[in-house]
Amino acid sequence: MEKPCFVLDEIFTASTAAKHFQIPYSTLKDDLTRRNKFEEQIKKNLVKKEGRVWILTKQAMNEVYKD
Repeated sequence: MEKPCFVLDEIFTASTAAKHFQIPYSTLKDDLTRRNKFEEQIKKNLVKKEGRVWILTKQAMNEVYKD
């Protein structure tokens, strides 16, 4: 599977994603770790964990938190 390519404006840490999308940080962390809402996005390489930091793309956030 080819890895997607993104500009830096479309890549967030969990903290910056929560602020940008106006979602409580605790909700986002729970969705990443306990609720597995990002399971498909992780498989598609749109989300990953580097050390202790979650990295998310704008596309992943839009897929999970659609209006």
